[in-house]
Amino acid sequence: MVLRGLRLGFTCAFALLSACGEDRNAGPVSAQATSLYVADLAAPEGSASAPGIARFVVLLSEPAPGPVSVVFETLADTALAGSDYVAQTGILTFAPGETRKTVEIALVGDAFDEPGERFALRLSQANGAALGRAQAIAGIANDDMPCSAPNTQNPWLNRKPIGFAHRGGVVEFPENTLYAYKKSHELGSGVLEMDVYRSSDGHLVVMHDLSVNRTTDGTGNVSSFTLAELKALDAGYWFVENAGTPTDRPDADYKFRGVATGAKRPPAGYTAEDFQIPTLEEAVAAFPEALLNIELKIDPAAAGSYEGQMATLLKRYGRKDNVMVASFFDPQATLFKAQAPCISTSVPTAQVTALVLGSQGPAPMPPVPLHHAFQVPPDTTELGELSDFPGVPIATADFIADAHAAGLAVHVWTLNDCAEMVEFLRRGADGLMSDKPALLAQVLAQPAGEWSCEGL
Repeated sequence: MVLRGLRLGFTCAFALLSACGEDRNAGPVSAQATSLYVADLAAPEGSASAPGIARFVVLLSEPAPGPVSVVFETLADTALAGSDYVAQTGILTFAPGETRKTVEIALVGDAFDEPGERFALRLSQANGAALGRAQAIAGIANDDMPCSAPNTQNPWLNRKPIGFAHRGGVVEFPENTLYAYKKSHELGSGVLEMDVYRSSDGHLVVMHDLSVNRTTDGTGNVSSFTLAELKALDAGYWFVENAGTPTDRPDADYKFRGVATGAKRPPAGYTAEDFQIPTLEEAVAAFPEALLNIELKIDPAAAGSYEGQMATLLKRYGRKDNVMVASFFDPQATLFKAQAPCISTSVPTAQVTALVLGSQGPAPMPPVPLHHAFQVPPDTTELGELSDFPGVPIATADFIADAHAAGLAVHVWTLNDCAEMVEFLRRGADGLMSDKPALLAQVLAQPAGEWSCEGL
């Protein structure tokens, strides 16, 4: 069930499933109030004999001095009670000092390929706390999706222009954390971009660098840690707002240091886990209605198991044309595509090199039937395979037009300057990647064709 109704930067305009901020009936929430929050999720539907479970996490912003209670109820949308999930109502009670509860909703599994569906959990009638984010979406994923052939329709050509939060927003948030992705999603980022390595015990984790040194309080390569060891690290340790990960700032500048380990309270509506290294499944499950861009990092074994593991996970969650899989490494890209031909992918680097050089003249670009997008920098400076041709423009208006004629979208990385963003939008780029998702969201909020940096 490929999740239906994907809309970038969805807002409180949904009459039934408000995904934004505070509950409409709750009144304003004081910054000092203890508040309740519930988070979105996705879950595979499972089978008739082993149905899936949607686990909603309900949080208190801080421990309350006394008991807190809140009524919860499921609400139907495209998913219907009885045929897609088991309706439930009840009361959650937090004892003094408790900050987290889970509501489990049983799904009705089957073996049919069908569109994705969704329902909601709503909180109301809170006692002892205010209602913060009082309604959340559950996406029921189609784990029976066939995936034996490429999708001949390119959905990424119709998503224009879109903003990619590069690693969740390297400059604005602690990169590759669920906190960063949630904040970027709230800002209206169209696509959440992430990178994947594998732990020593075989878990796929979201991390950009080969090592954990730059962003966490640990040292060593990702592949040398078990998942438990990675989870014990502080992924916000070196983050400084609007600066990235400098190591020479006063301690006070590292405002998220210690949240992951429990030494410091997380921001309201978030958990310590949001500041740890997430697994890929945690990231996929947290965003039922967000587009994802997932980059496969190097697989030391180069045997296909890493790529197959990711293909299996994405198919379990019904992610087909609402995810883009990329890799700088052609073997990884090829091995993934062989195991998930239906999932949208970007053109591997070696093919990009040949097509970029070939597109410099007047001849049209040849078809590239297996893939849906080019993901390229402005010029060859950052593309190692073209290091013999330094500074050659790539994402020119001519290249973008040639790509469109060949049926491919063009996503340009990594743009952190407003003037550059505007320039590539005017050239016709379908998407821009940025370490500054807030700035990019402001640019893209302007009417198409009227992009400007004035006042930004």
